[in-house]
Amino acid sequence: MKFSSEKTFLDIIEDCLERDGCKTWREVVPDQQKGEKNRSRVDLIFYRDDLGFIGIEGKKGNTLRQGKKFSDAIDQIKRYEKFTYLKGNFISRWCIAAPIKVIGEKEVEKEVTFFIRTFLRARYNIDLLEYHPRDKWHLDRCGIGILLPNSIYIGGENVYTGS
Repeated sequence: MKFSSEKTFLDIIEDCLERDGCKTWREVVPDQQKGEKNRSRVDLIFYRDDLGFIGIEGKKGNTLRQGKKFSDAIDQIKRYEKFTYLKGNFISRWCIAAPIKVIGEKEVEKEVTFFIRTFLRARYNIDLLEYHPRDKWHLDRCGIGILLPNSIYIGGENVYTGS
């Protein structure tokens, strides 16, 4: 699935999160940088009682030829993680959200995506947030750290049973 911009992609993710009871904020400036001219901005922060605050750095890129964008997102998160947000809250988990499309067999796509998930988690303690559009059986959903310990699934209710 291709997206025209990073903003469009994050808009869709934000809608999915809000439908599942999350409170969201966009372009959030760290508490410590309020009033500064050249301040950082986290693309999206969301909160739910059972999850805490989760920060998302979004990147537009539809292929694996976007390695520099992943590198930039990692650098941004590493700069952001020392700050507090929204009046004194630390972000408990950081994610990169980027639409990833691997050209080739479905099995190759699964393996490459799993590599990215495990690499980000093991090396940087950052998760990959993956968006899955609605399909025949389920509403759209977001997965964080899919198939890894402490993974999170938001949305994706069964269209027919509501669970």
